[in-house]
Amino acid sequence: MSDYVVLERLADGRLWIRLTEGVLAGRAVLAFPEPEPGSPLSSQWQVHSSLSPYRRSDRLLRSLLNEEQEKDWRDTRQFLVSGAYGMLQFGRISDIRFWPTTSSELRICVLPVGPHLPEPDVWTNLLFALKADPRRFFAVANWRRPTERQWHLGPVPGFATGD
Repeated sequence: MSDYVVLERLADGRLWIRLTEGVLAGRAVLAFPEPEPGSPLSSQWQVHSSLSPYRRSDRLLRSLLNEEQEKDWRDTRQFLVSGAYGMLQFGRISDIRFWPTTSSELRICVLPVGPHLPEPDVWTNLLFALKADPRRFFAVANWRRPTERQWHLGPVPGFATGD
């Protein structure tokens, strides 16, 4: 296992960590504790393993959201996230609403690289990316103003460098 730095300890024992060595250095990941055999957590792992990939990804996403975000996700399939540069509304693939603290609303498009993911995994990945490295998040995001139809290639002006 690579060395890591703990970014945040979650109430249920999971950890947000950033790997500091190896081929995944710089990546932020969610670490799960090892369940003790016969513990309630051990039986939860068995239940989770029988769920579809979509259901597992939805449960993981919901576990990362606060009560209000989880309710919004359940009711509307969207939720608000407070980031380093303002508020974002996750829930519309390729059209994330962004209310910067320093300017008017923008729309951004940023997606995880890799194979097709269940939609909740997309939002989980973007939550991790936003929390771990907001500058990189906005550096790779395409953007537009709500009144425009054409997308501009990233970075989002003024946010990828911390200006």
